[in-house]
Amino acid sequence: MVLNFFRTVIAGLLMGWANVIPGVSGGTIAVITGVFERLIEVVNDVMKLKISKKDLVFISLIALGLLIGILSGSKILSWSFENYPFYTYSFFYGLILLSLINFKDEIRTFKIVEFLVGVLIVIIPYVVSNAVKLQDTQVSDSISYFGLFVSGVIAGGSMILPGLSGSLMLMILGFYEKAIATVSRFASRDFTGSDILFIIVLGSGVLFGIGLISKLLKIWLEKAKQSILNFILGLVAGSLYPITPAFHGTGTLIGMFLWIALGGLVVYSLGKIQK
Repeated sequence: MVLNFFRTVIAGLLMGWANVIPGVSGGTIAVITGVFERLIEVVNDVMKLKISKKDLVFISLIALGLLIGILSGSKILSWSFENYPFYTYSFFYGLILLSLINFKDEIRTFKIVEFLVGVLIVIIPYVVSNAVKLQDTQVSDSISYFGLFVSGVIAGGSMILPGLSGSLMLMILGFYEKAIATVSRFASRDFTGSDILFIIVLGSGVLFGIGLISKLLKIWLEKAKQSILNFILGLVAGSLYPITPAFHGTGTLIGMFLWIALGGLVVYSLGKIQK
């Protein structure tokens, strides 16, 4: 029981970290840690206003891990990506690579169309964002709160889908830097009323997006589970492309393989806890 509680909090923590990083998917982390289907079910139960004590404990532990991950990630990961991007992405590459190897065992029938659609849905937004240099997009001081809410909906849907990055969507839509800066000021004297409004509007959009996508995924899981598992496999496989270490600075091959191995070890350890 204690191990399951610990695993759930760690899953939320890793999801929180992943959702801070453009190109890394919180949904992929949910698949890696074995909480994805459970998370979809619980979110749908919450939307129907019927939730058991067991579900409440689960979602509370995930939320706790997410909160810690987002608050710490906005500071720690911002620092590590600024100073050691090559090795940080190597760690996440190892996380996803080993999870991909493990996840393929759940596929009883390989469906090439669903798999390729999943791969392309991840790769195309990343390629487009690089092509038009949208990573330099910034929000002006005058914020459209309707646009912020819609961006939150898109980011929320991306956060729950394995392979898609909510942070990357926010970056494409121009709200990423503002969101990171606002979260990093949380609990400091610099945190203002406009920061609170920003977080409420963006957070509401994110929650709406998560609920909407979770509903669609639950329907698909019930009606065509092998199709969606192949689609998710494609999403996870595609997510290896945007976080390829070579795209994010330079470093030594030995260091890269060590951090990839460490990421793989985290997945292996979480799998042992799950069993």
